[in-house]
Formats: sequence, C-alpha cells, structure tokens
Amino acid sequence: MNKLALLATGCLLFCALPSADAQSQGKSKSVSPTQARKEFDDAKAKLKDENQDLDKAEREVDKAEAARKTAAAKVQQARQAALAEHGKKLGLPVALGQRDATARGLESAHAALSKQIHTTTEHQAAVKEAEQAKTRLATVREDPSLSDDKKKQLTTELSKTIRTPVELERERIEANPQIRDLRGKLAEANKQLAVIQGQVQKAVEEDAEVKSALQAERAAGEKAKTARAEVEKHKKEVAAAQKKVATENQQLQSAQSKAKNAKGKGGNK
Repeated sequence: MNKLALLATGCLLFCALPSADAQSQGKSKSVSPTQARKEFDDAKAKLKDENQDLDKAEREVDKAEAARKTAAAKVQQARQAALAEHGKKLGLPVALGQRDATARGLESAHAALSKQIHTTTEHQAAVKEAEQAKTRLATVREDPSLSDDKKKQLTTELSKTIRTPVELERERIEANPQIRDLRGKLAEANKQLAVIQGQVQKAVEEDAEVKSALQAERAAGEKAKTARAEVEKHKKEVAAAQKKVATENQQLQSAQSKAKNAKGKGGNK
C-alpha cells in the first residue's frame, strides 16, 4: 500500500470517530430525567461517604498527634530520670556545687574589694573630678564661643576624666591576687563541670529507657505522618466527589429542561 492510500485510510478512520465533545453531547441528549436523577443521587451518596471517610481520617490524625505528644513527653521524662541517675553516679551534683560555691566566693570577694576601693582617697578624688568634668562637659557643648575642634578636644579630655573612677576600680580589681586566684578556680571548676556534663549526656543517650522512649516517639511520629497523608488523600476524594455532584446536578437540570420542552412541543401539536 502506497503512502497516498495509507493517508486516505487514516483520514477515513479518523473522520469516522466522534469527538469527545460529540460523545458528551450525545450522552447528555440520551440521558432521561429519571436516569439523571439516579446519577445525581448516587453522586450525593458518594460525597456523603467521602465526607464520612474524611471525618474518620481527621479523628485518626487527632489520635495520632495525641499519641505523638505523649511519646515526646515520655522521652523527656526518660531523659530527666536518666540524667538524675547517671549524673549522680558521675558526680554531677558535686561538680555543680563546687562551681556555684566558687562563683559565690568570687562575687563576694569582688563586692568587698569594690567597697574597699570606693573608700580610698584616690578613688574619692577621681569621683569628685568626674562630677566636675560632667558639669564642665555640659557647658562646653553649649558654649558658642568655642570652635568645633576645641569642643571636640575638650569633650575627649573630659570624657576620659569622667571614666577615671570606673577605670581605676577595674584596674585595682584586675590586679588583686585574691580575685585572680578565685577566677582561676572558677575557670577550672567550669572546665571540670563541662567534662562531667559531657559524660552524663553520653550516658543519657545510651540509656536503655531513653532509647526505648525515642523509638516509641519515632514510631508515633510515623503514624501521625501516615494519618495526615490519609487526610490529604480523602480531601482530594471529597473535592472530586463535590465536582461530580455539581456535574450530575447540571445534567439533571438539563435533562429536566429538555423533557419539559419536549412535552410542551408535544402538547402544541
């Protein structure tokens, strides 16, 4: 068979097939009001079933989420229990107590030294000069007779004087042997505490009860994920069923209208 014959045969076959619109129109024309009513009622029944399935799926999600939250709470409880158990075995309470005691000692020594510094003649003189410098600085900023450069120079000098009491106290505290010693002890206490905390954390993660609780939490999370996926699936099915109801309703209205028109024409003859 040559190409021309094949083309002609294909054209005949294609032209003989009705289009999708034609098939749809043909179906619409052939559906009786009774049949259209049945299909509409079936679509509504299907939508009702789909909505019931969706409600059930949403209730399952609520149950799964509640179970997941309960599992998560049990993980926290298991961690706390393991922390108390392994922390005690590894000396965590003792290390915390030593760190806190050292910190309180440093704070107390710092406060006592600061109070002592404030009573010295040197510091009191610096405070007096600072107060005078604050007053002078206020007038400098408002003095129209001073150039901008002069104002800048005086502001720098006076600001330094204002900061002198604070700097003096800081220098005296930094140079104090007791403060240095206590800071060193606090740093060492924090270092030891960090080591023990790391050991405790490792022991907690390897605890059998914690592992079991984590496994249960993961399982509950997967169930919740599956339940949410089911809800999304049923939502799509409800949407499709709603669309079907709308389509069947239109077809019913069309069938009833055509039947009414046909009856009217028959009565006019």
